[in-house]
Amino acid sequence: MKIGIAGVRGSIPTPTGNTLFERRVETSKYGGNTTCVYVEADDGSQHILDAGTGIRDLGVYLASQGGFNGQGRELNLYITHTHWDHIQGIPFFGPAYVPGNKITVFGEAKVRGVHDGVKLSLEAAIREHSDQPGYFPGLLCVEGEGLQKVLQNQQSFRNFPAPLEALRGVQQYNDFIAGMKIYEKGNLSIDTLALNHPGNSIAYRLTEKKNDGSKKMMVFSTDFEPDENGFDEKVIEFWRGANLVVADAQYEPRGSPYTENKFMPTWGHSDYYTDLMMATMAGVDTLMLTHYEPKMSDMYYDGLFERAKTAAVEIAGKLGKRAVNVEMAREGEWHRL
Repeated sequence: MKIGIAGVRGSIPTPTGNTLFERRVETSKYGGNTTCVYVEADDGSQHILDAGTGIRDLGVYLASQGGFNGQGRELNLYITHTHWDHIQGIPFFGPAYVPGNKITVFGEAKVRGVHDGVKLSLEAAIREHSDQPGYFPGLLCVEGEGLQKVLQNQQSFRNFPAPLEALRGVQQYNDFIAGMKIYEKGNLSIDTLALNHPGNSIAYRLTEKKNDGSKKMMVFSTDFEPDENGFDEKVIEFWRGANLVVADAQYEPRGSPYTENKFMPTWGHSDYYTDLMMATMAGVDTLMLTHYEPKMSDMYYDGLFERAKTAAVEIAGKLGKRAVNVEMAREGEWHRL
């Protein structure tokens, strides 16, 4: 499994440069594009996690590698949630406009204005009636307020000159119920989990079986706010045994003296200390911090990285467990599991 980091910022892109207010924010070391991660499995299948502004350059890269030029190549795009910083790059993703490409977009099904039991009844109905080849129980094609409609609104004429229908390389939009497996092909499977974020966000766990019988696991777990105890048991279990977890660390821990980036309750984001607590409890090998606060510079994140490495050792000692290796997500870097 090969993993490429294409976008690391949260909320809004942050390019390096001078502003009208003469405050220079240096972001070239870690990156200024909003969230996007590329995964190429050992079987050659290609997967993208979120479509922030980083997906534009990723599209250029994929085209330069001889793929996605209308030759029927398959690609899956998984959306954690449809807040702007996670979908705003879609209108600029070149391969999506090329007829002949086979791009499938996945996102959580949203059901509103119905009774509390709808999720269970819907899951039961899908299990009974999902007989389409290649589909999993829990995969839907939702009309009305489904994923396709939300993305269509982003590219309505008043918002963008090219409509969603111009993305002729996109073949399918799949809405799914959070908590279910949505992909299993070859040696790769993908599971999902709903996270605590305004309107929900989805964590994706990619598990790859190796030829020697071992497994490698990568979790993408951005945009979540832990519960008031500082961690979430369901998230810890979802992370358990992962080789790599890419996790939201937008804010400082609660009570941190670094008040320029203080923790914002109810805003739906986490911090490096809480992430490390959860990763240590889950036995994660490497925790990669991402979804950086747009107003904070490279220098600030250099300091945060040092604090996080120190905290990783302290937490391991406190819990009597192995210390988690901690890294910072940096645009343009590749990692292999």
